[in-house]
Amino acid sequence: MREVRDIKEIKQRLLAAAIELRNICEENSLQLFMGGGTLLGAVRHKGFIPWDDDIDFYMRRDDYDKLIRIMQLSNSTSRYKLYCHELNKDYNYPYAKYVDTSSILYEKGCNCGVELGLYVDIFPIDGLGNTYSEAKKQMRKMFLYNSLIVSLSIDLWRKEASLAKNLAVFMLKIVALCYGKDRLYRKISKIAHDCPYRNSAYVGQYMEATGDKRIFNKESVYSRLIPMQFEGEKFLGMENFDLYLKQTYGDYMTLPPPEKQINTHGYRLLIKEQE
Repeated sequence: MREVRDIKEIKQRLLAAAIELRNICEENSLQLFMGGGTLLGAVRHKGFIPWDDDIDFYMRRDDYDKLIRIMQLSNSTSRYKLYCHELNKDYNYPYAKYVDTSSILYEKGCNCGVELGLYVDIFPIDGLGNTYSEAKKQMRKMFLYNSLIVSLSIDLWRKEASLAKNLAVFMLKIVALCYGKDRLYRKISKIAHDCPYRNSAYVGQYMEATGDKRIFNKESVYSRLIPMQFEGEKFLGMENFDLYLKQTYGDYMTLPPPEKQINTHGYRLLIKEQE
């Protein structure tokens, strides 16, 4: 095993995984597009945020489901593998990760249920209803069940967390274990599919604790995607990225102060010898 500490090498490996995933989606007419800090990096830096080392993609729920079905047939034939609960019942996240299996990644404070390597996150975009009030209600319902699932991936006691946060995780774990992991996943899937993306005026990504900031009018933000530069490659992004980024980050073109330009993803990355 070889440990990787160089952020440049980590970014090169992430980009290689992203290109492979993009190619699979293009071959199967699926729309994979940048979101979160990855979209911010594409707009502001034409690539990674300098101090960041992850990639976030979004997919509309129907395309997300199709990708999972496609990967059921080819998931074991590549250096890269899609992890999600639908393909691995031990997996502890409510969204998919596209993993470089030539590596092993240890994340501080996390127990994802399976051995992961360096990964790219894939978040589904779901329908939330036809009015903003409906969307807020749907978002909060989805976020509740999502929080229960995610609690299973968090260590029971983290030294860096406050007592209140550790107790909150403890209570969420109890509820999640009593409810049952498979039952929670079925509940999330039912809520998502009962409010289809194609029939909703408002849509959003409910995986992150940003609440109403992730609710958007579908036609205003997600209806049109365009190719955008990212580290010399082209990936899809929202044509109306300005609305998305302002609502998510505020004054997104202004750099944070130097003391906040830090990497918050605490992990250790090992490369397998046979690579």
